[in-house]
Amino acid sequence: MVSLSATASESLKELFGPRVNFRKSERRLYGHDVAAMPSLVHPIVGDTTPDGVVQPESEEELTSLVQWALANRIPLTPQGK
Repeated sequence: MVSLSATASESLKELFGPRVNFRKSERRLYGHDVAAMPSLVHPIVGDTTPDGVVQPESEEELTSLVQWALANRIPLTPQGK
């Protein structure tokens, strides 16, 4: 599993300001979909809590996030709309 470095976290804060979140409660909320993961699968998959949550407000911000993730070799998992 890739973990965000302090430098990467700061970089995201600079790019997205208050729309990036590293609080554990917020990360847990976005670490799963509506359905719960079956207990038999959880040991295989492991912890699905993301290192951070970013909520881009525009197509340009989304593009910027994807480019940032590619440049930093950080996986993205889209969720929502």
